[in-house]
Amino acid sequence: MSKLRFAQAGVSLMHAAMYRDTLMLLSDEIELVGFYDPDPDAVRERVKPDAAHVPFYPDLGTLLATARPDAVMVSTYPVDMPAWMLQIAEAGVHLWAEKPVAARADQLAPVAAAVAGRGLQFSTGYSWRFNPIARQIRDALQQGLLGKPYAFAVNFSTSSVKRRDPASWVFQSALCGGGILNWLGCHWFDLMRFITGSEIASVTAIEANVGGQAIDVEDAAAVSLRFANGMIGSLHAGYYNSAGGETAVRLHGSRGWAKWDLADQACTISSDHPDWAAAPERHFHMPAAEYPGYGADGRALVKAFAAAIRGEGESGYRVDDAIRALQIIEAAHESAASGRTIDVA
Repeated sequence: MSKLRFAQAGVSLMHAAMYRDTLMLLSDEIELVGFYDPDPDAVRERVKPDAAHVPFYPDLGTLLATARPDAVMVSTYPVDMPAWMLQIAEAGVHLWAEKPVAARADQLAPVAAAVAGRGLQFSTGYSWRFNPIARQIRDALQQGLLGKPYAFAVNFSTSSVKRRDPASWVFQSALCGGGILNWLGCHWFDLMRFITGSEIASVTAIEANVGGQAIDVEDAAAVSLRFANGMIGSLHAGYYNSAGGETAVRLHGSRGWAKWDLADQACTISSDHPDWAAAPERHFHMPAAEYPGYGADGRALVKAFAAAIRGEGESGYRVDDAIRALQIIEAAHESAASGRTIDVA
């Protein structure tokens, strides 16, 4: 099997270094052949020795023409990502993009058309889809163990704006499009869609700056959701903690429920389905394998993307998935500003 040629556009922003470590971990099937960064001198010294041989190119066009990558991983400010992605897709090169992929959903329509029109593969940094516990809960729902889904709730808290640096670009609306919902809440909206197989149809939200830092985006949000299949849901997200974080996922249905506290690396599923009569409540402990870079989920995500490029299965994502997450977020922003329930586009 010949190695796939990967390049990175954006070398140091946020998770780029971690995903680069994941690429180097997969060196038996992926070769890193080029970098582009708007400020190469500032980031060159941050590249680890295992990738120090990879050349920097002066612009994206030169990278595409000279390095001849099969795929490019894009990591830059969300507001700038769609233009980079469109140039890559129009060159006929497969795309991986850091979440949330854009600052606004409407930026991605040309990218989606270019990817579809050229038969390209797409993937993104919504790695929770590859978490084995997320898939265990999804399987339980699909197998009818939870019955008709009634409610899906996610409570998510993480380190504070003060601890993360209020001057960071992730707290600038012009670059990111919003606050905690755009940068981190996007994960949970995507995961809800993935686990339930249902779209979020309408949104009612409250947003706030509870930490009082000088930022122009929300650092906390409480979002109520109505799904197309009739169930309700919620996401409570906030930059609250002096350190660390906490995430709890709950799914309730007519025949049972699933409980997942991410720190435990385990979930409990209860069902009154006849197939589970002998043990109606079951505990699944799935400690993650330790891998460099973006961990086991990130490794699985990149491997699926590479396999899809080779024509072996699917990457697990479409550009439409990124668009949908942003449409939900934009509906939440509109709801918080207007005090109304907003239908998702």
